[in-house]
Amino acid sequence: MANDAEMTLEVEIFDGSGNFANWSEQVILALWQKGVLDYVESDMHTGTAEELDKKKFNPADSKADGLAVTIILRCMSKSHRKRFIRSTAFEVWMELQKLYGVPNTEDL
Repeated sequence: MANDAEMTLEVEIFDGSGNFANWSEQVILALWQKGVLDYVESDMHTGTAEELDKKKFNPADSKADGLAVTIILRCMSKSHRKRFIRSTAFEVWMELQKLYGVPNTEDL
């Protein structure tokens, strides 16, 4: 039996025609499992100078944001990935919600 560190969540590939709510719940769990869910829930890159200073954005955040983007994009068909290259996790998630629906991440 695999231990918790070895367990991974498999997420179906979203191509725009499936059930976005179910897919997004799977992605949210995958993001949570990797410790990067915060990067889709808040925009770590924008705000006033004072707001950015409070966020204390650093290179580790950039790497974690990149991991969140990678997780999301790997769960999408190649044709859907193209529009999100060079986007933050927050930007990708907000655009997906706008296009396909708004999942509830507050219950996790």
